[in-house]
Amino acid sequence: MAIQSRLQAVRKVRVYEEIVSQITSLILNGDLKLGDKLPSERELGERFGVGRNSVREATRALESANLVETRQGEGTFVTVTPDTLVPALSEKISSEGEKGFHQLFEARRILEPQIAALATKRATPAELKRLSAILTRQRKEVEAGGSGIEEDTEFHMTLAEAAKNEFLHRLVVSLLGSLRELRERSVRNESDRIRSYETHLKILEAVKAGREKDAVANMIGHLLEIEGGEVGIE
Repeated sequence: MAIQSRLQAVRKVRVYEEIVSQITSLILNGDLKLGDKLPSERELGERFGVGRNSVREATRALESANLVETRQGEGTFVTVTPDTLVPALSEKISSEGEKGFHQLFEARRILEPQIAALATKRATPAELKRLSAILTRQRKEVEAGGSGIEEDTEFHMTLAEAAKNEFLHRLVVSLLGSLRELRERSVRNESDRIRSYETHLKILEAVKAGREKDAVANMIGHLLEIEGGEVGIE
């Protein structure tokens, strides 16, 4: 398949999450379309440089997010388009309560590391300057005793803009809005607010330097920290 040449070997921890991130990115960019069949487990494992168990775990996560469907004896097929992802996520959060929150956090872990990766290649000097200014405001807000949540939101949205992918940006806006209350609770302590600023700074430094893998790793760590501390999933 043509997409195989665009998949990259996985070298980071939480291997299945990076596999999910790459496949989701291909869906969002239109390289994988509704009804397309994914390569076999063996082919994906060889291309990613991982075992079949990691591929199976990634497939289960994609199925859980309703992005693909596995048909017995036929294979695994894409079941969404970029435009249908936003309403699907909104429906989940409104109908499934805590389970919906879990899935939205999972969606952030799938999407935002890829956004950070794209930003390392596509962010303009003006966007990098804007991101730096946002973090300066976040630091000042936290030092003054504020939550810094507005700056936190602006940082993630601006990073999504810098990725130059309209669908990713729309998804992030939807996710951040749906998780607003939980995100506010995640920075209720001063140590949490400081840590949030510091991890944002690490992400930005990697983006500025064009260090794609560091940007991905730092974003995954940031999101796992937020999710684990707030809803006790990790």
